[in-house]
Amino acid sequence: MNDLKNRNKQPIMRVKQPIMHVIKNNTFMNTSKICGMMLNEYPTFSDDAKKFLRVPEVFIGTHTIQARIGTFNNPWGSKTLEWYAPHPFTFTTESLADIADQRAIELVNVAKHTNRKIIIMWSGGIDSTLVLTSFLKNISEADQELLTIACTAYSIADNTNFYLKFLSNNKKINLINATDLCVNDELLNTHLVLHGDPGDGVFGPSTGMYTYFSNNNLHLEPWRKHLKTIAKQFEPNVERDNFVEPGMGSWLSDIVTRTLEESGQSDYISTVADWMWWTYFNFKWSYICQYPMFMTMLKPNHNGITLENQKFYAENVFFNTPQFQHWSYSNLKELIGSDVFKTHKLKAREYIYDFDKDLQYFFRKRKTGTMSPTAKMQKGGIIGYSKYFRPISITRKVKQVLCVILRRYKK
Repeated sequence: MNDLKNRNKQPIMRVKQPIMHVIKNNTFMNTSKICGMMLNEYPTFSDDAKKFLRVPEVFIGTHTIQARIGTFNNPWGSKTLEWYAPHPFTFTTESLADIADQRAIELVNVAKHTNRKIIIMWSGGIDSTLVLTSFLKNISEADQELLTIACTAYSIADNTNFYLKFLSNNKKINLINATDLCVNDELLNTHLVLHGDPGDGVFGPSTGMYTYFSNNNLHLEPWRKHLKTIAKQFEPNVERDNFVEPGMGSWLSDIVTRTLEESGQSDYISTVADWMWWTYFNFKWSYICQYPMFMTMLKPNHNGITLENQKFYAENVFFNTPQFQHWSYSNLKELIGSDVFKTHKLKAREYIYDFDKDLQYFFRKRKTGTMSPTAKMQKGGIIGYSKYFRPISITRKVKQVLCVILRRYKK
């Protein structure tokens, strides 16, 4: 164990590599940022590249897509790291409560055995509140000193009763401003960093993804019956998206459908809502698991993150386990009921209510979309990260390489 910690503390050797190699071996490329910084070059890109760069504007809540299953390749060939690969689908009868409780206990033991503390990024939303609840429910009073809660005024406003009841007067739990957080090698040497971001891939997709279908009571009908309408919902228009890229909707829906069929699960994923869940589960999972690292490092000369720490981080993302993914797959039909407003993340809300007894939060809380307080990357010139999480910034040479890649890209 000490050997691992010592290796993690070794500085990452900076080896000068060709820009093409760095981009092709990246960990993450921010397509929104690239698109915004290369507007003059945009008309020269291939049709597939134009559509790929626009995906975040119609596929809300992501900056890039990587397939965990299937043959889809993005322009730079980013592959999903093995630590975020999906587990073989298996049906389970375990309850959400048992899985969440066991995960919290497991992670407390990991923290103790590796001499680390635990940071929980709490937004006040359902997913991160479930993560926090699992620890408060299962940790001893003495062990509460392991916990640091990273939050903001928005977190407190979103779940005020929880804050007042469990956090504000707790002298053992440390509270920090999430905007000060930087998930880097130094932090990962000493902390487990936990968050709720993959929750939509466990508890069902955001209801906003299929509002048209739920409003018309079509979300529980077979997805094959509504493929043209699904494509139409992804099709951008000036009034809604401030841009038009004809064929965008069918391009994206074709990719999702193709990978779904390649998975061998296209018959089990039966409804429109299931299809929307699949888009998150397959295309957003690895990105959203690593979201805190992408969005909290700002300095262009950052030293990066060792592969050991990247692997350790991935293994301890709260929801990144076979048990949670098996539970989600096994309960798809119950996750999305006939009344979307009442059933959205119902099981997660029930778990929280069993602990906090807050009827107002249980009945009224639903998914809300806000800018992450840790999204520092939005403020800088960083467009991505290399294999070792060293920042990639827009320079003349980087632009030249990106232009070559994006002009040749075919999905």
